Amino acid sequence: MFRTLIFALALSFAAGPAGAQREQDSAYRMAKEGQIMELGAILAQVTPRVGGKFIGSEFDAEHVMYRLRYMTAGVVKNVDVDARTGRILGRTF
Repeated sequence: MFRTLIFALALSFAAGPAGAQREQDSAYRMAKEGQIMELGAILAQVTPRVGGKFIGSEFDAEHVMYRLRYMTAGVVKNVDVDARTGRILGRTF
């Protein structure tokens, strides 16, 4: 379980602080321009369907999607979501 948590944290920092800030800036700008849904709305839609505790997200501006991370019983679930519609594109557990 501890190893899984460390792995999940390492993945969340893989882009580095500058890369993560650019992702956040892109997501914020695109949401304000109405190009994508706000993360809170996506979480409200996806979390009940996936279950577990939300532990983080990454925004991919090139593919206009979020990768959401949830933890259940020590297992990290990655859920790829279309940022425009909130539709789940794929899951890895």
